[in-house]
Amino acid sequence: MKCFSQNSSYCPEQMLLIQKYKSKNYLNASEYIDTVLMQCPDKSNDAYFLHLCGFINFNIYREIDSKSSSSTARPAACDYFIKSINNDNKNQFTEKNLQAINSFSISYINDALMIMQKMEFKNQKKALEYYNTFKMLKSIADPNYDFSNISIDFFNGMGRMYKMRYENDKIDSKNLLDSCINYFNKSIALNPNQYTPNYDLGILYHNLGVDIILEELDIDADLEMVILMQEQAVQYFSKSLPFLEKVYKMKPEESSIVQGIAAVYYSLNDMEKHVEYMNILKELESKGSLDD
Repeated sequence: MKCFSQNSSYCPEQMLLIQKYKSKNYLNASEYIDTVLMQCPDKSNDAYFLHLCGFINFNIYREIDSKSSSSTARPAACDYFIKSINNDNKNQFTEKNLQAINSFSISYINDALMIMQKMEFKNQKKALEYYNTFKMLKSIADPNYDFSNISIDFFNGMGRMYKMRYENDKIDSKNLLDSCINYFNKSIALNPNQYTPNYDLGILYHNLGVDIILEELDIDADLEMVILMQEQAVQYFSKSLPFLEKVYKMKPEESSIVQGIAAVYYSLNDMEKHVEYMNILKELESKGSLDD
């Protein structure tokens, strides 16, 4: 932003603030904002002043903080731009405010996706915070924006992170399962025909059933406990089946899916279906060996 309209009440301190901004002394300008507000309190509702404060912090974030995700200037700038819009009755600054807000919205979702790409488990809550901020800002900058595709990517990424954390420590991380399942289901709700979340949920539920049988059921457990645990395992296997059958329709040549379905039917004691899918698996493996 090269220059500012001065179509607002005169305030000497604001003129000095503008001078600091134009000389690119952004940190000093930021520190001087409170002085302006003390001397000219009416500026707290002045669209131009708030617009100016937004760009002071915008440049701190970009030039001084090197677009760091931990920059305090970024949320400060967003707050100023939003307040400027709310007070800009003549729409003098709204267009540039919206452009800046849109730029910030993109920076927030990129930071969220980067956390998931790097599998930074300790910052997973921060990723959710960034995603929610992105949605809030993008809704202001572009009220008609379709969040479906970016939300699918985000939900799948969060689901995979929770799944990996659980698989790395099943005993102490079982509380993460609900979050994992919840995020995959959110993704599927937006697009039911995705391969990855359907496959991940199918395998996850199957493995949960297997874990109960192999790891959690004590040899000397009483009969009532055995029955309860077996029922729980059957519930997991039953939940697994629709997801695996769905991805089988997408990739009928994928042997790992066929093997998974066969295993589920075996666990459900449906031997007829188990044999059916084992025969399909044999055909796939035979075909694969011939291709080699």
